[in-house]
Amino acid sequence: MKRWCGKPSRAGIAAWEILALLAILAAVVVGGRLLIWGDSGDQARVMTVQHVQLVCEALDKYGADNGGAFPRASQGLAALVAEPTTGSKPVNWNGPYLRDPAVLQDAWGREFHYVAPGGGDPRRAYEVWSLGADGREGGTGANADVLSWDRTTWLPQRS
Repeated sequence: MKRWCGKPSRAGIAAWEILALLAILAAVVVGGRLLIWGDSGDQARVMTVQHVQLVCEALDKYGADNGGAFPRASQGLAALVAEPTTGSKPVNWNGPYLRDPAVLQDAWGREFHYVAPGGGDPRRAYEVWSLGADGREGGTGANADVLSWDRTTWLPQRS
C-alpha cells in the first residue's frame, strides 16, 4: 500500500468557492431564462398572439356554421362564448366556440377590437386586433399592435 507523502488535504470548501459557484449558477439561470422564455413583455405578447389565433379559429367555425355570417359589431366577440340574444340571431349557432371568456382579451386585460366585415382588398371577413401593452396604435416591442390580418405582427417585436 502506498502512502501519500504530500500535504494533507484540507477539509471542506472555502466560502469564496461557494459564493463563486452561486454567482455562476445565478448567471446561468438568468441567462437561460431570458434565452428560453424571453422577458415578461415577450411572454405577454406571445399570449396575446395565441388568443388572437384562438379567436380567429372560433370566428371561422362560427362563420362556417352560419353561412358565412359573423357576429355583428353590436354582438361582439361575446357571441363566441354565448348565443347572441340581440340583433339578428345566428341561423345555426353551435357554440360555445370558446369556453373561456378570458381568451377574448389580450394579455393586458383589454378586450380585443373587432369589426366585421373587415377592410382590405379583397375585403376581409373580419378583423381582430390588440393595441399592445400601451393600448395605443402602433408602437414597438411589447407596445406593438397584434393584427389578425397581418401575421408579421405575430412575430417577436424588438424595441
